[in-house]
Amino acid sequence: MPFDRWIVKEETMTNTPAGVPGRKVLPETADEALLDRPYRSIADVEAIEEVPLEHRLGVVDFCKRISLALASRDADDVAISYVHDGDVDRAPDEVTFASFRQNIARTATLLRSRGLGPDDVVAVLLPAVPQIYWALLGSMANSIAFPINWMLEAPALLHLLKEAEVKSVIALGPTPGFRIWESLMSVIDALPPGLPVFSVAGPGGTVLDNDLDAQLASLSDDELEAETPKSGDVTAVYVHSGGTTGMPKIVKLSHRNMSYRHWTLQLASSLKLGEVILHDTPMFHVGGLIGRCLSPLASGASVLIPSIMGARDKRYMSNYWKFVDKYGVTRLSGVPTTLAVLAKTPTEGVNLTSLAPYFITGSTALPVSVRAEFERVSGVRVLNSYGMTENTASIAIDPRDGPRKDGSSGIRLPYTQIRVVPLDGKADDSSPSDTAAVGMLQIRGPGVASGYVNAAHAAASRTEDGWLITGDLGRIDEDGYVFVTGRAKDVIIRGGHNIDPALIEEPLLKLPAVLHAAAVGKPDSYAGELPVAYVQLVPGSSATPESLMAYLKDCIVERAALPKSITIVDMLPLTDVGKPLKTELRRRSAEEEFRSVLSDIFEGSAEPGMLEVKALNSANLGIAISIAVEGVPKEEQPEVDRRIAQVMGHYPHPYAIEWR
Repeated sequence: MPFDRWIVKEETMTNTPAGVPGRKVLPETADEALLDRPYRSIADVEAIEEVPLEHRLGVVDFCKRISLALASRDADDVAISYVHDGDVDRAPDEVTFASFRQNIARTATLLRSRGLGPDDVVAVLLPAVPQIYWALLGSMANSIAFPINWMLEAPALLHLLKEAEVKSVIALGPTPGFRIWESLMSVIDALPPGLPVFSVAGPGGTVLDNDLDAQLASLSDDELEAETPKSGDVTAVYVHSGGTTGMPKIVKLSHRNMSYRHWTLQLASSLKLGEVILHDTPMFHVGGLIGRCLSPLASGASVLIPSIMGARDKRYMSNYWKFVDKYGVTRLSGVPTTLAVLAKTPTEGVNLTSLAPYFITGSTALPVSVRAEFERVSGVRVLNSYGMTENTASIAIDPRDGPRKDGSSGIRLPYTQIRVVPLDGKADDSSPSDTAAVGMLQIRGPGVASGYVNAAHAAASRTEDGWLITGDLGRIDEDGYVFVTGRAKDVIIRGGHNIDPALIEEPLLKLPAVLHAAAVGKPDSYAGELPVAYVQLVPGSSATPESLMAYLKDCIVERAALPKSITIVDMLPLTDVGKPLKTELRRRSAEEEFRSVLSDIFEGSAEPGMLEVKALNSANLGIAISIAVEGVPKEEQPEVDRRIAQVMGHYPHPYAIEWR
């Protein structure tokens, strides 16, 4: 089938959206004239880069950026509105900017009084509660903050606490529906004795003697010390990502990394003073931490926390648009899976005029039909993005005022460089690259982290000339748009949750009955991908998918990583060196998915035809779907074409139809 028939569309922006009126920026950390200029193409990026970054960035101490932003707001204005259960009619708990600033300063003083200094690490295990902000920012002001996935099982939690050599922990206390405190207490004896631990009482939870709020209230303003200025190279936070051993890797992000990312996100979305943002994504993920929460805060935004569970709360999701209306939200939040739900949520009777004209999403591919429907419902332009923890989140973002190309993640951010290296590993910056060729994506720039806590994780992470090896495959077209076509690291992205296949594979391979095992992502119209496993048993084994699944339920440290299915095969496809051939397994899982979802397109047809669906590994397009239709009269072909397009619109995969 000719490749010029693959359906890969391009959209042109015809109307430049107006900015949010009546708001200003902080002159110390933003250039208002630059934010008000059109941002349309790689030419605009290059024009920005004519001025050295140090002349634009100004403040490199991220704590100072936050301090300037909070001080710019009226002391009695509401900084944080908190509803713990997604009930839009519930009166919120409110924190003023004066109290917010005081709590940050007191948290820093409290940690200092316990002997913590600038090189010490404070672990924060909190869901979406107001205290997470002063826990993180107070830790950053005095030490190094380390937000940890509070859903991890105890062994994975202990691994992170020990590897980071934490000197204090701030965690949710005993609270119905959560086991954060219980997990922490189950490993506390394995940590250094006398480790300062502070608790935060959740909804209906127990207030303990080490309650953080009580400790802060006991401090007087006379005890507070002036904030110590920090150089850009000082580590601000540790953020963990998935690792190749099944345990997360801890990445060190500096104040300059965080300040640069704030500057680029202001530019990419024209963030202004006085916005209202939604906090419904976890802050242990770099996208939630710096992308959706701290950057807007550093631009002087107020925060709405609509549920302690964030987007996992079904009541909140059903009330999403009502929250936007009631609190005057200006920036939406959500990964593609969330947007798919919201696109189907009615907006009748709510006022959405407070919304800014665009917002940024990412983490996995966004189906074209979902984007179109969401934009129709919300009136907001969705900007796709590409990022990674090791680059302090964003690498490329759709230009807010320019065209978007379906399947791409936009253009590189200013001062961030991206190159495509042929798969033979030979990079040559002096020669022009083939814009159609797929290779390994490598990056460099001020967002790249200084490294990992565990130096062993840095092995083979950079090239000899200093570029960061992303582990992603992709291409850059003639207009500078970045297309990510696959992941050399084989990470599975389930609704924005990065899942290391080793979390599934390693437990399976420990079983005497298992000879080979491989986990891959299977396309899913809602989550983007779902983890599935393929297993080859040793001869004579009687293991079944059911017995293997029961075993994994006791082994997987992340619930989201539990595979949706386990398939036992006679022979697992292997590479020449005996490793599972995951490109073939991903192709198989995609073929299975699309054969299933397209199986009833002839329902109700007078003359049902025959359908042949194949998934193909394309060098330039990733997995592409070939659909051959036979026996359908010409007059019925438009209706069948429409039905196929309706189904395929829920997936990012290119496809082609052949009529026989």
